[in-house]
This record gives sequence, C-alpha cells and structure tokens, in this order.
Amino acid sequence: MTSMVSGEQARRLEKAYGGKVMISEPMKKHTSFQIGGPADALVEPHDVEALRRVLQWAWSESLPVFVLGNGTNLLVADEGIRGIVVRVGPGLDGITFEGECVRAGTGVSLPALARECADHGLSGFEWAVGIPGSLGGALTMNAGAYSHTVGDVTREVRMVGLDGALSVKTGEEMQFAQRSSRLSHGDSIAYQALLALRPADPGSVRARMAEYMKDRKVKQPLHLPSAGCVFQNPSGRGAGRYIDAAGLKGLRVGGAEVSQVHANFIVNAGGATARDVLILMGVIRRTVYE
Repeated sequence: MTSMVSGEQARRLEKAYGGKVMISEPMKKHTSFQIGGPADALVEPHDVEALRRVLQWAWSESLPVFVLGNGTNLLVADEGIRGIVVRVGPGLDGITFEGECVRAGTGVSLPALARECADHGLSGFEWAVGIPGSLGGALTMNAGAYSHTVGDVTREVRMVGLDGALSVKTGEEMQFAQRSSRLSHGDSIAYQALLALRPADPGSVRARMAEYMKDRKVKQPLHLPSAGCVFQNPSGRGAGRYIDAAGLKGLRVGGAEVSQVHANFIVNAGGATARDVLILMGVIRRTVYE
C-alpha cells in the first residue's frame, strides 16, 4: 500500500519537532500481539511541546494521526497504518505526588504507576498492576479490573487537540463510561492526568497487588503474545465462558489460537497475522451465536 508520507515530508517533520521519524516502521515491534504491518511514519515526542509540534505539523499537512501507547489491546492490520503514528511514551511518563494525589504523564505504564503509588503509601490503583498498557490507553478506554476503573480516581486530564490546542478537563468532563471516554472520539491526546487516591499502609497495598498478580498468572496466558480479552463481556457472564462452552479452546487459524488458559484470549502462537486473528474472531462469533 502506498505511503502517505514522503521522504521530504519526513525530513520536514524531523525539523519541525526536533526528533527522529521512523519510516515504514513495523508495528509488530510496538504491539503486545507482535502483529502489524508498517506505519508510514512513527514518532516519539519527548515532551508536551514536541507533541504539540508534531500534531500542528500533521494538521497543516492534512495527514491522519494514530495515537499509540504501549500497544496493548490493539490489533494492527497487516497493511499497517497510513499517516503519522504518535507514540506517547518516554519523556511523557513522569510521576509526581501531591499529598493524596498523583500527577502522571500518560506515557507511564500502569504497573509502574501502581508500584510507585504503593511505595508512597497510596491505595486505589492496585488493580492496575497486572495491566500492561499505558495510562493514556487506560484513560481512553476507561480501563479497569476487579470492579475498579481508572475513571473512578481521575480528577483532571490535560490534553492536546489534533490542532495543537491545549485543554484541561475534569474527571466529570471526561465522560467515562463502559470502556470509553471523551478521548475515544480521537480528537485529542491526553498527556497528563491527576489521580486522587487514599492513604494506606504500603505493605498492605503491595500485598493486594501480589494477590492480583497471582490471580492473573493462573487465569491468563501471560506466556504468549496477545492483546488481552478480545470480546466484551455480556451482562451477567464472561464472554470466555460462552467460548469455552462452545468447545473452542485451542482452535487455530494460521498462527492465531484461542487460548487454552482463557477462552476470551486469542494468542499469537507463532507468526500470526491480523488476517488470522480476524478470521478466528469470525469463527468464534458464528459458533457461539449458533
């Protein structure tokens, strides 16, 4: 597929934001599924101002922007991604504590943030220790586990519009809902959030985190590449139970396989493509509905 970003444009973008532009970058190197074709161009802004310059440049060139965090809960097409992939990571992952609150850059990983909060004697974020995504991804989809969500503790989010305009939204204005938020609209990128937690004994917080990790290791296929749970749970019952009841554990298409550990996980058993995953998802849907 023809790239939307020319070599000359890539050079201008490097000059505009002061960082490297990776051309035809394989997305499988940046996703937990280890699947995905090339991005036309991938950049990693080192601070908020660099992020603004990237977005303003892409806006002026009428190029689409795709926001990437840790690349979890994501399936990238074999054809890759056209336009500019903006990876929010190092440089936008700082953490500072303000009393019972923590202000964190959205490039920080959830496990790292959970452990920092525990070390500072703050509770309310333990559930995130086993989720491999970034804070930005969590805010976008209102990630959660064990009856908790990131929206429960979010008090403020700072973001940049695709035109480079800065804004600040309260937790209420973020429109957190079931696996969605204001950021799901795709017109802004969060770069920092303020989370309100509560004081607790660090040892007790770490003990809860250890229990959550123990539970995940038993119930999830952490030894193979995946994007986490594939299907949203219907009301009252986990999707994995329906898939298991249909006898689909171990079903394989190419390198994609329904996990033997948790039926709502599709794992990359070796050399899987996005096409393999999509075909397997279709088979699962049809079989369960029948």
